[in-house]
Amino acid sequence: MKNFIHKTNQYLLENHPTVWNTKLVWVLSASLILHILFFIFGFLAITNPEILQEYGAKSIFFENGTIFISIILSILILVVWLIFLFKNNAFKNFYPTSKTKLFKQFLIYLIITFFSTTFYISYNFGIKTYIATKYDDERVKKEIAITNAAALFFSETIADYTIDKRRHPHPFNTLYCETLQDTHVDDSLFLSFLDFKYRFYILKTKKGTLDQGYNDSIYKGFVYHKTKDSVRTYFYKDTLFDVSSLVKTSSPSYFNYSKIFYQYEDDELGYENVQYNYTDIDYYEYDNYNYQRNFNDNRESWNKQGYDLLKRNNPDEIKQILTDFLMISNAYEIKHNLTANAWFEMIYHPNDHFELKHLIRIEPKETLQFASSEPKTAIEAFYKNHITDYYLDHDALHYVFDNIIDIKASNPLIESIHFFIWFSFFFSVLIFIFRITGLKALLFTIISSGILTVFVALLTVFFSYTTGFNDNSPGYFAAYLTLILSTIILSIPIFFIKKFKKLVVAICLNISLAGFILYVFLIIATISLHQSDACIWRYTSIPYKKECFNLLESLGINWSYVLFIMNLFFIYFYSGVIKNWKALPEG
Repeated sequence: MKNFIHKTNQYLLENHPTVWNTKLVWVLSASLILHILFFIFGFLAITNPEILQEYGAKSIFFENGTIFISIILSILILVVWLIFLFKNNAFKNFYPTSKTKLFKQFLIYLIITFFSTTFYISYNFGIKTYIATKYDDERVKKEIAITNAAALFFSETIADYTIDKRRHPHPFNTLYCETLQDTHVDDSLFLSFLDFKYRFYILKTKKGTLDQGYNDSIYKGFVYHKTKDSVRTYFYKDTLFDVSSLVKTSSPSYFNYSKIFYQYEDDELGYENVQYNYTDIDYYEYDNYNYQRNFNDNRESWNKQGYDLLKRNNPDEIKQILTDFLMISNAYEIKHNLTANAWFEMIYHPNDHFELKHLIRIEPKETLQFASSEPKTAIEAFYKNHITDYYLDHDALHYVFDNIIDIKASNPLIESIHFFIWFSFFFSVLIFIFRITGLKALLFTIISSGILTVFVALLTVFFSYTTGFNDNSPGYFAAYLTLILSTIILSIPIFFIKKFKKLVVAICLNISLAGFILYVFLIIATISLHQSDACIWRYTSIPYKKECFNLLESLGINWSYVLFIMNLFFIYFYSGVIKNWKALPEG
């Protein structure tokens, strides 16, 4: 092994001296081994399905201590590498070099730093590979479909089964249900459950703009609205509608359930006719307060699925759904104490119109933290009389599906690449600056940057004070002052290299290398700020502001790639300036 290392180093020294000097081969080899190990650790990280029952299982890298191991290993690799790197410095000792060789050195620093700090990516690709292998799309889709069918019988929340949730059959999908509590109702067109009164209304509509429902008295009093583009349709209560002939019971019933447990991307039932550019909101009156809930046209489809199942009244079909669901719950180690037979006996009451007769807890009875007391309201009494000792932690199953789908859809490289490329860049620039100009110039660069920052901040505060802190003037002042100072600093090593002392030029050179990307970003941000202000003056309505072009928003996060590539080109061409600076006499 020792002989192999010696021969490899000798070959690199004779044929690729820059690669030999930077220890690229050995650092990348060590990093590759660690990346493979982190991939394996990630693959094994969530083999226990209970981990998937918590929110954000994808972030386990930060929660199980792996991040600290990753940081320690990255620091060790970089420190050992820097120790060997600083043993030789051809540029400092005036060895002949070229602009291309200088840039090549910087690229090697960048590559080494990137591969020595990105174990997070390998770890998360291990997690993603395990999930994709263990839980294929067909399996997950089938399990979600079974769970959605069984969710009809979860029997946890009374409000999910009250008559105001009915959306099927017609005309329930066209009506609005007003819910009143402890209120005397004069008319007879209402249904009652305990002290709740339910009245159904036919709706009428008005079309308007986004803000007319709140600012224009003609549009006030709507019960909900739908928005498409810049047109908002407001819905109002019109006339009462008698639904007594359509309803077998006004008590909570499984016929009324109109929710879906989990919406899968390819689930036709969950996503049928959903328009993603809509904002559908339902406002309803309850105890003189306005509450807000989602008004979704798909509630009719979800309600129809459960309604049709109950209408078929096939006990074997219902029991099979419960059995299949419990098998899924057991596979994911979901906490429950249900059996298919016991569950079936609690929910199957066709002669009573499938009324809700038993409630199932979401956690074991003994773990509940509140003390039992006498019910103070009718609904509390109903709950106490119908609650059982059975429990099902279906929220945990929802997290399981969330985590599986989230991890399968994730791309660890794309999601974290921006942080790692910029961390690698600035760390590599720091090493590059130290190798080129030395410690003294680097320290003076840090001090000078701090002084300039304080100078700009103080002048901006003074300007803001004199102008009374009005509008965006302080922001523009700080931006343009920074641009002027940055342009001067950038120009000195290029155009005035012989008119300043070598140390002063070195400071400007270092600031330019580290800050050019910030300089370009400041230009883009300033232009975008002007565009935004101009757009505000041109358009006062929010929808029309989307028509304004904004340079910064045009590419969004993709500016990161553009700026990174621009910076690489800048350092390549600026390497010639570095050579000119090195040729300056001392003093």
